[in-house]
Amino acid sequence: MSDSNAIVREAFALRKPERVPVGVCLGGSWPFFVEGVTLQELLTQPPLRAAEIFYRVNERVGADFITAGTGATAFLIEGLGGQIKFTSKGAPEIASLLIQSETDIETLDIASALQTPKMQWLKNVAAETVRLNQHRKSLFVSGRAPFTLAGQLLGLETLSKLLYKNKTFVEKLLDFTIKLSAAYFEWMLQTDGFDGIFIADPSASGDVVSVKHFEAAVIPPLTAVMQRLEQFQKLSLIHICGNITDRLHLLPQAGIQMISVDSKVDLQTAKKILNGKTALAGNVNPVTVLEDKTEEEVRLETQRCLNEAAKDGGFMLLPGCDISAKATEKNITAFVNAAKDWKE
Repeated sequence: MSDSNAIVREAFALRKPERVPVGVCLGGSWPFFVEGVTLQELLTQPPLRAAEIFYRVNERVGADFITAGTGATAFLIEGLGGQIKFTSKGAPEIASLLIQSETDIETLDIASALQTPKMQWLKNVAAETVRLNQHRKSLFVSGRAPFTLAGQLLGLETLSKLLYKNKTFVEKLLDFTIKLSAAYFEWMLQTDGFDGIFIADPSASGDVVSVKHFEAAVIPPLTAVMQRLEQFQKLSLIHICGNITDRLHLLPQAGIQMISVDSKVDLQTAKKILNGKTALAGNVNPVTVLEDKTEEEVRLETQRCLNEAAKDGGFMLLPGCDISAKATEKNITAFVNAAKDWKE
């Protein structure tokens, strides 16, 4: 049996492992859906219960790569004073905007936000997951990048407008979210046993922000976070939703070791653009394939992705975005097994 942790590290190092590593969840709640529980219900139970569910489901389908931190963004923003809304079909939603003006930024206390009961529960779940894992799988702590956090505090539409109208306000807000993102990861990484960090930056999508603003407002804050986290010497992976083909060439300069791309990105093109500078992950469509297709169709589509991107190594198979409750365990298992069975 292949060592999951070892083959993931080989892929991150741009080498060719004995088989392609595969992950299932991009920080999401799918394992909880499978077991018929919600995050809100689990908050009332000991952290070990959530850790066991998350780890058991990932182990059952055969994932090599696992993330911990479901609900982190909403809990963190609630800790800062925001309001969240629990749903039955995913992570909690942010129900209020905390920032209306520059002066509002000064009222937000990161240290206090990290000490709330929900954040403490989240950290304890992560610690229990580490204990269950015993370095067998590649275990990453998940969180958000500064640009996406800025949009969640201010509102993405307002942030987009201020990129044109008030750069000083945007810079001040991003200075804060750099500290917020880095402090969260530093706090979570106090638990020894994580192999890396998984950063989600959905608001940096090509469907949302221009390349010009991506270069000016996404890359510098992301780079600043990565520099603060260098001391931990962890692997790093980022996922950005949508078509980011036109900005892929900018991401290696941020210090990220692997880029997970949406199903909208052509894998062969992405490999050419990255040109061995950064490893690649992706990108089976989580809806039209993992939700809607038969097991055999899932296998064939997964093989297509592998044929496009896995031949030279430096690649990990992931869904093109997070998977929902509609994705069956049979389809997810077919997806994982296609990677384990794939040969050139």
